[in-house]
Amino acid sequence: MAHAIRHLIGGVLSKIARRLSPRQENDGRGQKHRATFKRLRASVVAAFAPFAFSGAVNAQAPRPGELAGRFTVFSARPITDISFTPRAAAPKQQLIFYPTARSPRYVYRSAMPLRFYDETTGSVVAEAVIPLEMKDALLLFSPIEPATVSGLRYRIAVLDETGLRSGPRGLTMINLSGLALTGTVGKETVALEAGLNPTIAVASATKVVLRTSANGRSLQSYADTVLLKKDERALLLIFPPFYKGSCEVQTRLLVEGTAPSTAQK
Repeated sequence: MAHAIRHLIGGVLSKIARRLSPRQENDGRGQKHRATFKRLRASVVAAFAPFAFSGAVNAQAPRPGELAGRFTVFSARPITDISFTPRAAAPKQQLIFYPTARSPRYVYRSAMPLRFYDETTGSVVAEAVIPLEMKDALLLFSPIEPATVSGLRYRIAVLDETGLRSGPRGLTMINLSGLALTGTVGKETVALEAGLNPTIAVASATKVVLRTSANGRSLQSYADTVLLKKDERALLLIFPPFYKGSCEVQTRLLVEGTAPSTAQK
């Protein structure tokens, strides 16, 4: 916008110059015309300056309260027909959930919380607050049961993607189950904290067994073998049990490459 206004000023001044250009210098009118042109040029520049300054500011400065970054989404259960507004006044963009992988990356420039909408009704069904310093986030959607009075249908766990990018054959576990889980990863004993846990180096085939306690008994919650190639890493997402009162957690294992050619951009 500022460039266009400068072009407009130049055009206006050139026309004035042609109209006032002195053809005769010996009758005194040339000097008078030059003085008039200088006064008009100053007036035109002063008149257009606020618009030029405003255009430059609007093009560069973010709106107050806006944050910018990227995110991917995942859910243990299928989710369809949810969208978000990537920036102010932009049309809503539908989210795509994959069953065994992160979604494509989405870019946002928005105030917090970042809201997600039901595409049919337009109502807000989930909200996420992404911290200022988190430029790449993984948003994990879990259903709220029973639904809240506010109408929100999903809670969202916000994770920093930089903490999930382990080296080859690294296993990172995220405990969202609400259960105290202990067990073994290969030969290593683990006691999982809620949320993100430290990455563990694993072999090409590693047995993972997790247990929890209920009524004074130790019950198995999860058991499986994680298979990884030499250039792969894995993220084990641990969600609450499907049935109320059950100790068997829901899990999703997301495997991705660590080589530059296969890593997710």
